[in-house]
Amino acid sequence: MADRDSKSARVTIGCNGATAVAVLTEAARRFADDRRLARAQAARLAILVEELVINAIEHGGVADDQRIDLTLADETGGLILTLSDPGTPYDPRSHVRPDTVPERGGGAGLDLVLQWAEILDYRRKADRNELRLHLRAG
Repeated sequence: MADRDSKSARVTIGCNGATAVAVLTEAARRFADDRRLARAQAARLAILVEELVINAIEHGGVADDQRIDLTLADETGGLILTLSDPGTPYDPRSHVRPDTVPERGGGAGLDLVLQWAEILDYRRKADRNELRLHLRAG
């Protein structure tokens, strides 16, 4: 893990792909607790982080030895989440919902992300995906 002071209004956590789902999801939970987010919003934050990290690993090809970074910020306009990973370039704004739900539920996690968060920005920067989201209230 990298810089972590969860009592801060802004936290950046980084870890390798092998441990990223568990470490970053737990970091989101601690951040939500420290910021005293409502239970529903805290749960949504943890689920969003988990879904995004799983997607980076499973669909983006992030290897066990590659670093994924998560920044959480409690700003005046709301909660901002930034995920940076070295996976395959993918802008989730291009996501098209399928007419039928695949057997494994493919795309369901991204649909959830798009329901609960607004994409503020996506860019490919120095061979890394950088996705910035605003967690909707509610």
